[in-house]
Amino acid sequence: MVAILAMMIAVTVFGSAATYESMRSYEDLLRSQTTLIGSFESLLKNTTLDDSGYNYHYQFLDSFDDLAEREQQGLASFEDLVSYNWSDLSEGEKIGLTQGFEDLIRREATILSSNEDLLKRGFCSLDSAQKQELLDRFESRLKYEVVLYTKFDEWLQYQQMIEGTQKETWIAFLDSYEDLLRRQADLLSSFEMLLKIKCDGGYLTLTRSVISQTGNDVVYRYHLSARNQTANIVIIDQILGEIASYGLVPAGFEETIDVARRNITCGECDNCSCNVCGFATACGEVITPNGNFTTCAVSNQCCVVINDYPSQILPVIYPGYQVDDLTAYPSAGMAQNQEQEMMPQYQGMMPQDQGMGAIPLDSVAANPPPSRFR
Repeated sequence: MVAILAMMIAVTVFGSAATYESMRSYEDLLRSQTTLIGSFESLLKNTTLDDSGYNYHYQFLDSFDDLAEREQQGLASFEDLVSYNWSDLSEGEKIGLTQGFEDLIRREATILSSNEDLLKRGFCSLDSAQKQELLDRFESRLKYEVVLYTKFDEWLQYQQMIEGTQKETWIAFLDSYEDLLRRQADLLSSFEMLLKIKCDGGYLTLTRSVISQTGNDVVYRYHLSARNQTANIVIIDQILGEIASYGLVPAGFEETIDVARRNITCGECDNCSCNVCGFATACGEVITPNGNFTTCAVSNQCCVVINDYPSQILPVIYPGYQVDDLTAYPSAGMAQNQEQEMMPQYQGMMPQDQGMGAIPLDSVAANPPPSRFR
């Protein structure tokens, strides 16, 4: 639905001078869309998709890539709309829309990072054709992200003179641009890792398991094996970051590492129970008589059930239902006279719709359109 409304606004105002308010409204719709996609990604990453009877990994990776593409379509339309009406905007309006465009690009980069995480997690569950298809599509998203960055750069080029009147704003734009480029570099590095993943366990293998859980404190165990002499091994957990690194290990090397993660919470809901799932990767440089090469392995996904009830109240509650009378629960005595919001309020959000027209992003990425500033 958000995508439909966003496209309707673009179609309605294009061809005539769009007002600043309508462009900001379009921007807000696109921002709401990224929020919804992020919520879907959170549910997806904490769902166990392994099932021998169904190809859930491919189905959801295909779906999430489609959502990422549609979000890029929206950003392309927004950029086109603002550029077409650029000469009718005041300096302050140009700054406001540029700030909004930077925020949308940043959110899109986060969606692509989530796409890459999901792809790594399910990569070894795909057949060779599916791997190549999804890698090609992810590469297309990265290529078009460069086009969006180029357009952001173009917007900045047309506002260089604000350095004299709004120095702090100009410096903030430069800082944001630098950060966006770093995010792009991280995505390219992740794409390179995807190309180096070996699923047969011929060089590196990595497993991730839960060996103990006390309340919301969990101890994870990682088991690494290297069949060949391998240098510069790094184990990275999707959630915890770097777990361990090794300069040089001999052939047949095995190591077990236990890492505790304390006070895990549910990120997307309050006073609820949830799954918290994760995986890890290991990359290293295999040393052979014929030369060295880098390879990566992806661990299995493992999940824990977290009961996130900071107020110690365990209500029976449904989505959208607001608990007002805490005294109705026996354990609520300690919480009297405190405001306890039991469910998040999803204000300003609307369900998405699939009916958004396609834009040939691959061809646009290969041949970026000329400037439309007038």
